[in-house]
Amino acid sequence: MTEAYEVMETILSQFPLWVVASGMAILGAVWGSFAAALCHRWPIGESLASGRSRCDHCTATLRPIELVPILSYLLQRGRCRRCGASIARSNLWTEIICAALGLSCALLFSGWAIVGAAALCWLLVPLILLDWQHFWLPDRLTLILGLTGIAMGGLIFTELTIWNQIIGGVTGFGTLELIRQAYSRLREVEAMGGGDPKLFGAIGFWMGWQDLPILLLVASLIGIGHFAAMPSKWGDADKLHLPLGSYIGLGTILWLLVVGQTGGQRLLTFIDTTFPLP
Repeated sequence: MTEAYEVMETILSQFPLWVVASGMAILGAVWGSFAAALCHRWPIGESLASGRSRCDHCTATLRPIELVPILSYLLQRGRCRRCGASIARSNLWTEIICAALGLSCALLFSGWAIVGAAALCWLLVPLILLDWQHFWLPDRLTLILGLTGIAMGGLIFTELTIWNQIIGGVTGFGTLELIRQAYSRLREVEAMGGGDPKLFGAIGFWMGWQDLPILLLVASLIGIGHFAAMPSKWGDADKLHLPLGSYIGLGTILWLLVVGQTGGQRLLTFIDTTFPLP
């Protein structure tokens, strides 16, 4: 297994950076298209396997040329070719964000770590969107995230052991579940949804337990910033619902690409190389 890993690592290192970066951006845009469709159809009870892609307004089946991520939206000026109805701009932004995440991982990581980091970021995107829009973290997506973390976490964090991952998963879930249960008993009101502890546990499978405290801090700061940006809601703070799962997902991506040891160090190196000080 180690020899195969090293061989593939060597093969990946032979490709120029622009090839890897372009490929990851394209894959990200494709995943973004899938994630946008998933986040639209799943909450209304539709399955992606229920048929070919179609216009949400006139139900006309989309041709391959109309399914090219980002470019199709721009060429069609955000409208269906048949009925002229506007296409949700959120679809475009989801594709752009996923492409940017793939590009960022290619620039900030190397070898198999690129694949692992991109997989983590991309899997978090639909969870972030669904929780932000519907306060819903589907167990199936969270389970996929956790199982993928057990299999691929070591690609990013090479010193990570399976025991670290198991402890991380249990600690992540247990910490938030304990807070959820304690608050519910004391205040007799739900402090958070049941999906948030599961999401935090799944992320623990990716990175182990050591970095979970700082990750929770980053997520909390994002949540505080979001709340601070809504002064009209301050008077109803007790009744306000906030997407904690989205904060955790965003915090994980931010930590991975900017704060984390691997991504953070490569980010500084990339900046120093690209914009050297006189």
